[in-house]
Order: sequence, then structure tokens, then C-alpha cells
Amino acid sequence: MASLSVFCDEAGQQDMSAGYYLLTLVLHDQSTSLGPFVDDYESHVVQNGLPDIAFHMKDLLHGHGDYEGIDQSVRKKLLIHFNIFMQKAPVRYRTFVYGSYDTDAKTLSAKMRRDIVNFVYNNLEWFQSFDKVPIYYDEGQTAVTHALHEAFDYLLGSGVADYRLIGYQDRRLAQAADYFCSIELAAIRYERGEESNTYRKFYGLRGDFKRNFLKQARRKAV
Repeated sequence: MASLSVFCDEAGQQDMSAGYYLLTLVLHDQSTSLGPFVDDYESHVVQNGLPDIAFHMKDLLHGHGDYEGIDQSVRKKLLIHFNIFMQKAPVRYRTFVYGSYDTDAKTLSAKMRRDIVNFVYNNLEWFQSFDKVPIYYDEGQTAVTHALHEAFDYLLGSGVADYRLIGYQDRRLAQAADYFCSIELAAIRYERGEESNTYRKFYGLRGDFKRNFLKQARRKAV
């Protein structure tokens, strides 16, 4: 049975207090095993004397959560290793970006539904080649949950989409969604000249970021 996993992550607030909202979908055709790529990533982390921590960009950048007390140089090495892992892993992603003109949750949900419908429709033959499409989302935002259900159920039919709860710490693909969403968020901030000192410490200047992170990530974009 052919399956396509879809892992979702978001950045920003739906009230647009940050001036943006991003939704990222990471896609993995399960006929290509992720296992060897995960094993390679984890073995490189261990061989380099680094802690094997569930990847979470915001915590990594700021030294919070599982990264608390870990030196910045170590965290930067972990970022580089995960970046390399994402370059090699058999995944693709799509990020949808919304701005301050999307003023309320109802409008935002409608636009997300439209965008996901258009994305699936434009790749409908590929999506329909799968018997099952497990969709992983932690249901943190009601508007996202509604948009996912309405879009995938509408185009793929009953019983194809299978909605599952998951957190970033549970699966490497959920962490991949966090990674790509964070990179696209950073791209917006660099473009606007709003990058923080923390960004510069981990990603470098705008040119460094575009060359070493954004360009690499967007090779996986669809």
C-alpha cells in the first residue's frame, strides 16, 4: 500500500501580531525509507561528540528547552548537522506565507484551505497515486486543522487522508517541518532587514544565510 506522509508546522501568530504567519507541509513518499538517512545523521552527531537532541529550531537558537546549558558553538554544530541531514533526506516541502492583510482566523483559514487545495490540485495525479496520506499535526491552531481537513478530504476523498496527532519531539519528519518553516521565516526577516543578532550568530549575514541555508532548503521546495 503506497503512503505519503505529510507533516505540518507553523510560525507566527494567527492574530498577525508578528506581521506574518507561515504554514509548512513536509512530504515523504514512504516507499523510500528515511531510516538510512536518520541513522547516518545520528551516527555523525555521536561521532562528533554532540548530544542527540530532538531538533527544535527556536530552542536551539536561544538555548532553551533540551538545549539549555549547551554552549552556542555546540548548538551551531547541531544546526549544521541537521542542515546536512535535510539536504540528503528524501523529503520535499511547501511553505505558505500570509501577511498582516489576513486579519482574522476565519479569513486566514479560508486562504489556507484555498492554498492547500490549489497545491494538491496542481499535483493531483501524484497525490492520487497513494492509497493513504497520513497527515501529522499537533492541532495547535484550529484554523490549520480545519484547512487541512477541508482541503485534503475535498480532493482525495473519504478514507484517504488519515489525521494523526504528533509533536516535533516524536518524529524526525516533524522536526524537518520545524526546520523548513524556520528557514522560510528567517528568509522573511532577512529580506525585511529584521534579522536578530542570534540569527547572525547562527546563520551569518544575509548572503551567508541565503547561500548556506536558504538555497539548500529550497532545492527541496515544491
